[in-house]
Amino acid sequence: MRKPVLLIFANFAILLVVFALLTQSLFIVQRVAVTEELAGHVDVQRGGRGAFQPVTKKTYIKTNDVLRAGNDGMAEFKWLDGTRLKLTPNTQLTVKKVSYNTIRKSDSSEFKLTSGKVFIRIMKSLTPTSKFEVETPTAVAAVRGTIFSVAVENGKTQIAVYKGQVKVTSGDGKASREKTIEPGQVALSDKAGELKTDSSKVADAEFESQPSIVRPDLAAEVKPLKNPAMALLSGQTEAGDKVTINGQPAKVMGNGRFLQRMALKPGQNTFNIVTKDKHGATASLTKTIEGKAAAPDAQTALSPAQGG
Repeated sequence: MRKPVLLIFANFAILLVVFALLTQSLFIVQRVAVTEELAGHVDVQRGGRGAFQPVTKKTYIKTNDVLRAGNDGMAEFKWLDGTRLKLTPNTQLTVKKVSYNTIRKSDSSEFKLTSGKVFIRIMKSLTPTSKFEVETPTAVAAVRGTIFSVAVENGKTQIAVYKGQVKVTSGDGKASREKTIEPGQVALSDKAGELKTDSSKVADAEFESQPSIVRPDLAAEVKPLKNPAMALLSGQTEAGDKVTINGQPAKVMGNGRFLQRMALKPGQNTFNIVTKDKHGATASLTKTIEGKAAAPDAQTALSPAQGG
């Protein structure tokens, strides 16, 4: 009698575990990246298996993909939350995981850098339950919102910070070392368990030569509305950035999207759009549109608020 009861409980426990795993998977969204910039030879191995295939501007990068840049290869990838990662020549990187838990409202991003160098920009403020890590043969870099680079050469790791902070851990257990790296600092790890820091002006110069990494992302377009005295200006920046249009603040949604109705005058109308990130860096662009005189029966008085 006891064995059937135990068997029932065991089967019930297995069903609970399976149900929990299935339920959890329903609320975990796998994020994909789009290829923003591409030059030279860059390949991807889908799911870490099979042959490498050339990356194109239409290639999407997913969890478990392995990226490999040749001697002349360069590629920049962008995720929906605004995170950007730039692959430099002679680099191999594995996308271990990039996902979002819709219940916990948390992000989980894990990469493994085998060789070469990557530049990474993360402006989105991560929640306490979120994580963003880059693993190398000798260290792990964990961040919450920053601009930094990770390089691996001959098994040695170098992590440089341009903005924000990066927590670097080398080794496991009692032999591990941990340091928080500030802007302008570089962490060096020759082997697991060894970690030292240094300041490097060269690192800053390398970052400043990567404008797409150190400056905010910004795209916008302007379209006329049915009312000839109005236009709709829409655009995309990074989550948390502040946008102004002709000096007036625009409302930016949580995903970095912004929409603004603008008043038009007859003739050419110019709109100067500026976005600023949390570190004070800015990016700008200008959009123009031709305004037409409103029909007599469509003349309406526009308040400053309607003008954006």
